[in-house]
Amino acid sequence: MSNTDYLIEVNQVSKKISGRHILENISFKIAPGRIMGFIGPNGAGKTTMLKMLTGLMFPNSGEIKICGYDIQKDFEKAAFNLGTIIENPEFYNYMSGFRNLQIFANMSRRAITNEEIMQTLAHTGLKGAEKKKVKGFSLGMRQRLGVANATIHQPKVLILDEPMNGLDPEGIKDFRSLMKDFVRDGNSIIISSHLLSELQEIVNDIFIINRGKQIYAGSIHDFLGKSNSIIHLEVGGNILQAEEILQQHDYQVNNQLNSLEILINQSEEDPRAQIAKLLIEHNIPLLSIKLTQSSLEESFLSIIHNDNQKYQKGIK
Repeated sequence: MSNTDYLIEVNQVSKKISGRHILENISFKIAPGRIMGFIGPNGAGKTTMLKMLTGLMFPNSGEIKICGYDIQKDFEKAAFNLGTIIENPEFYNYMSGFRNLQIFANMSRRAITNEEIMQTLAHTGLKGAEKKKVKGFSLGMRQRLGVANATIHQPKVLILDEPMNGLDPEGIKDFRSLMKDFVRDGNSIIISSHLLSELQEIVNDIFIINRGKQIYAGSIHDFLGKSNSIIHLEVGGNILQAEEILQQHDYQVNNQLNSLEILINQSEEDPRAQIAKLLIEHNIPLLSIKLTQSSLEESFLSIIHNDNQKYQKGIK
């Protein structure tokens, strides 16, 4: 592996398709032992970025390095350090899990022994099922086999696109355990998923993208620390009027149809008294007001909502 402090480096990457910007100046880094959640609304550019990370597509400008190797200039060395799972992995259903891994192992640049295949199956929780045909695997077992296939050549980086789709709670718990085991050896993972509550349980860092532009890149601790509380409001009368008044006073408001949510920073003093006073001054009855810790999902929805509002108002 090339000498580097980061296993993934994305620097000022942009991509145009049919003359339209899909990604603009995307930059992030992932250090060894870290798991990054790569999140954004549908159509934000996530899939395009993942394709470029795996060399299936190249940027118009900027650079991508995997373990210090440029994905365009030194593709083979970069790709050798990659393992991928895209949604539900596909296998030869009429073959056993062991035989499937044999076939994929033969495609690797590194010679992989049958003993290593058995060790990989055991490590991913498939010991005892190696002779079973894949058509008889549960979805959770197929996902385990996908992890085995993605890691059998001992990559340093895993790139996962919606890897928890369709898994039951036990399967998701097992998947989290496998991912934590993988990074424990100094490897790194980037996960794109809509299951934000599950991502919150496993990721160290997050990257938020919207309309092809990065909104946030950094640790999840810092992100939730900057926006870690939500005020929930129920008002009588016109909720749209209440929303407009609060926005005029620079509150970050998210309309939930029957209630309002206001995102506040950890550094801010509790503004509930000021909010109540403001609404009363405008003759809007306040039915309830409470403060709760925000989840990754709540903070994500709020930051995307605010970004979209700025975009619609023409604020760049």
